[in-house]
Amino acid sequence: MIAVTGANGYVGGRILAALRADGAEAVALVRRPHEQDGPARHYALDEPLADGVLDGVDTVVHAAWDASVRGGRVAAVNARGSLPLLDAAAARGGRVLLISSLSAFSGARSRYGQAKLALEQEVQRRGGLSVRPGLVFGAAPGGLFGSLAGSASGRGPTPIVGGSERLFVTHDEHLARLVAQLAGEPPQDRPRPRVIFAAHERPTTLRALTGEIAAARGASVRFLPVPTAAVLAVLRLAEAAGLELPYRSDSLVSLVNPAPLDQVADLERPPVSFPPFRGDPRAG
Repeated sequence: MIAVTGANGYVGGRILAALRADGAEAVALVRRPHEQDGPARHYALDEPLADGVLDGVDTVVHAAWDASVRGGRVAAVNARGSLPLLDAAAARGGRVLLISSLSAFSGARSRYGQAKLALEQEVQRRGGLSVRPGLVFGAAPGGLFGSLAGSASGRGPTPIVGGSERLFVTHDEHLARLVAQLAGEPPQDRPRPRVIFAAHERPTTLRALTGEIAAARGASVRFLPVPTAAVLAVLRLAEAAGLELPYRSDSLVSLVNPAPLDQVADLERPPVSFPPFRGDPRAG
């Protein structure tokens, strides 16, 4: 059986659906199980692991991530908070497949990237593997891409920070297909622990993505460049005041400080190829 944490989220939900579509026996590990989730069990990063939550499970796809925490709690909740799950899976002879990020690399400046890298290292120590997607797009996209798609209306100037930083994009259905393939590997066919690149090979930019989204809607974009430092200061002030905004300061830090290309080149390439973004978030 395959368990998927964070299955009520955007990426985790796509992965769970792909596994079940392939006929795999898959259980959702979520904070609040519902009947519509199908087979589901309770799991939360900030709670002790319940007895029996991994009964019958031989592979855990770990996609859960608490995006609501800030500062030092990012690593405490998401990386260190994952250790009971990793230990329990290893103790049963199971394997963990981590949904990581291309924001995770040696020298990452964002707390998100640092925490993902720390979690990758823990997964590797226990014989698991990590998949690093880029900016995930698809039908009803979430996260940064969802916010980006919402802002590319062509009505009035579109503020843009930087705009020329490298971005690798990942179509959600191809990511789900890759994870389903890796999760279904027979034990005897599983190679050593590794980290896998899961994105289109050619990078793009925030400016280019925004323009393509607008063009697909029959609109054009007038960009209004804004200083990165000023936007970071505003976002951090808003977060300190408890305000919810479409973008987080840590996401901006990841955006303007991408992984060095030599580190990207060193990642293992997947058996699934990823398409470029073509303007319509649903197409891949």
